[in-house]
Amino acid sequence: MITLQIPVKFTNEDTIYTTKQTNIELDCTICEGKGTIVYNNKNMRCPECHGKGKFTSNKKVHTVCEEPFVISTTKISISSNGNPTVKYKGRCGFSNYNRSEDNLFLSKEDAQKRCDELNKAKISIRVEDIVIPDSFAQTQPSIDKIQAKLDYYKTNDKFEKYIVINRNNELQDGYINYLLCKLLNIEYVTVAIEV
Repeated sequence: MITLQIPVKFTNEDTIYTTKQTNIELDCTICEGKGTIVYNNKNMRCPECHGKGKFTSNKKVHTVCEEPFVISTTKISISSNGNPTVKYKGRCGFSNYNRSEDNLFLSKEDAQKRCDELNKAKISIRVEDIVIPDSFAQTQPSIDKIQAKLDYYKTNDKFEKYIVINRNNELQDGYINYLLCKLLNIEYVTVAIEV
């Protein structure tokens, strides 16, 4: 009999948080979000938004779930290439979610950081078009960090975090991921744009 020891990041006792996607709500431009307008010196329900004061957009944004994520089940599976995947099933308030370890956080602040990253505008760009400032070019990342990011990429077929550039295509964050793109001959990469 073969015994596998697979480390899990979270246990049922941990207080953890997750994120979700929600539709953006926009204020009605006719009633300015009030739900009523004045017509012939009388208050009446806004005919545009039907008194709601808001419209729900089809565009989604990542937000932090207010309630902690309570784990009910931990599921471990092994892919055909032998890599383990850990998924957690649980509840936030009245909602049930299935989450990977990447989508669970030990604090609301960490979850909010992930939401901020996911909500940034993203584009696909040629790796050679990314401008590397001297502050990055003169640094030598540790071999351990490079190996950890490479292992994550090989296991998940994506980087753990986006490369971040500004509007002038200058690198702001993610230098190791940039170096890995060069090493792996990746021509195009999705990057987050920092305003």
